[in-house]
Amino acid sequence: MQGLLAGVNFDLMYSYQKKASTHKNKGRTTWDQRAKEMNSKIHEGHYNDVIRKKVDLSSAKTLLDVGCGPGTFALCLAKNVEHVYAFDFSTQMLACLEENKKLQNIKNISGFQADIEDSWDDIPVCDVVLASRCMEVNNLAKTLANLDAHAKQAVYMTFKVGSSFLSEILLHEIGKEVVPRPDYIYVLNILYQMGIFACVEFITPLDKRCCEGPSMEEYVEAISWSLDGISDEEANRARRYYKRCKDEGIEPELRDNRWALISWKKPCNKHKGCK
Repeated sequence: MQGLLAGVNFDLMYSYQKKASTHKNKGRTTWDQRAKEMNSKIHEGHYNDVIRKKVDLSSAKTLLDVGCGPGTFALCLAKNVEHVYAFDFSTQMLACLEENKKLQNIKNISGFQADIEDSWDDIPVCDVVLASRCMEVNNLAKTLANLDAHAKQAVYMTFKVGSSFLSEILLHEIGKEVVPRPDYIYVLNILYQMGIFACVEFITPLDKRCCEGPSMEEYVEAISWSLDGISDEEANRARRYYKRCKDEGIEPELRDNRWALISWKKPCNKHKGCK
C-alpha cells in the first residue's frame, strides 16, 4: 500500500485545496478582538470533556499546549503535570490566560507568544504535545513534523471533519455554495507518509443543536464572520430560516462541530526515561 501512496503528494494537495477554499484563515487582529468573548464561552462543553478524558498525562511531567487560546486546556490540565508551556499568536488570548491563571491561583503555566507557522527553535520539547483546534495552517506537513519533534511521549491534535465550518443545512438554506476546505483525512495521509501510524477518534455534538440562544442578528453575524462576509440576500435568507426554526420550536443549524482527535505515541527508543 505504501508503494501506491508514495507518489501522491498529499501536502501539496492540501495546500491547493486550502488556497482554493472559501474558508480563509483569520489573522491575529481578528482573534485579538474575539479573545474576551471566547474566554467567556470556551472552557466547558462536550468537546472539552472528551479532550480532557483522552489526553494521557499519567507518565508526563510537562505539557506543550499549542495554540492555547485563553487557556482552555492549559488551565484544567495543569494539575496533572509539573509544568505547562502554552503559546498562542494572539496577545489578547494570552492576556486572558494570564488573568485566568491569577483567578485560579495556578502557578505552573508559562504562557508565551509564538506563531505555529514560524520557527519552533525556541519552543520547548515536552513529554506531551496538545494542539486543539489550531491546525488550520498553510504548511501542514511542516507543522506536523514540528509537533512530532517537540513531543517525547505523545501528540494529541484535533482537525476539522467535513468541507465547511458551517452546517450543510444552513448553507443550503441561505443558497451559499462554498469551495470545500481540506479535512482531517489529509492529516492521516501525511502522517502515514512520515511513517507515523496515528489513531483517530471522532468528536461529534451530543445533539443537533449547533447554536443555542443567539439573537437573529447575532446568528447572521456569526455566519458572516465564518464566511468573511455574506450578501444581503444571503443574510435575509438566514433571517427567514432563523425565524422559521424559532416558530417551529427548534434551534437553527449553524456550525458543523465535528472534529477528529488524532493522536500518536512516540517510540520508546526515541526519548530518554521510557520504561
